[in-house]
Amino acid sequence: MVEEAFRYAAEPEDAPTAESAWNHIQTCREVYNHALTQEYKPAPEYDKPSYRTMQNKLPQWKWKWPEWTTVYSKCLQMAVRRIKNSERILDSLKECGFDVGELKWKSPREYHSITYNQSGFDVDSNTGRTDHATVELSK
Repeated sequence: MVEEAFRYAAEPEDAPTAESAWNHIQTCREVYNHALTQEYKPAPEYDKPSYRTMQNKLPQWKWKWPEWTTVYSKCLQMAVRRIKNSERILDSLKECGFDVGELKWKSPREYHSITYNQSGFDVDSNTGRTDHATVELSK
């Protein structure tokens, strides 16, 4: 199965928008790190939690850390999904004979993107400029 993805380099309109976007990215990083270190890594190798299991814990985590509610829920789900996608990629590389490491905690310097899938965004390419579009994101 081929998964098609679009990447957009975002240039915020103003400083408050840029700060809000950075805070959302950092919240997704916190969710990723929490899922990785508190749920995924402590589990035995033969019984790692599934994506759905970790995703279903998001409401509990949001209750515990209310600041996580400011981020669109699909983005938090995709942050958790990164763990399983990375695990699958590492497993396929290992099968091909590569010496691979393990999934690691991400610092702010290493985590600088956010993923929206299916919904939560609107792209307006009718801006009158070539190769330029306006993207509106939820929350």
